[in-house]
Amino acid sequence: MPAARRYADHHPYPEPPARLSDLTGPTAGTIELPQSIDWRPGRTCDMSSGVARRIVYERTLREAASTEEVCRYVDGEALVEVWGGPWLPERVRKSWDDRFPELTRAA
Repeated sequence: MPAARRYADHHPYPEPPARLSDLTGPTAGTIELPQSIDWRPGRTCDMSSGVARRIVYERTLREAASTEEVCRYVDGEALVEVWGGPWLPERVRKSWDDRFPELTRAA
């Protein structure tokens, strides 16, 4: 019997940017994620809250349509701080860990 195909194995996740410093998303204030990233009602998030920021990063890394969109909502320094927290598909985590070893060291 063939192995089961999982959505996470075939979903087109965006590539990480060239540098963590390319990630210039907000770390304070309220943002509203686009429906393409977060389809729940009330998509506003207070980026000064560590919990909300972790959720925004998790959803953005999983659902963004492009690297540019990831850069718009994720901040590089803040990503290092929360890296161990977000639930991410194995392919996503590996691509980011491979590109940025400092994430793995910080987690």
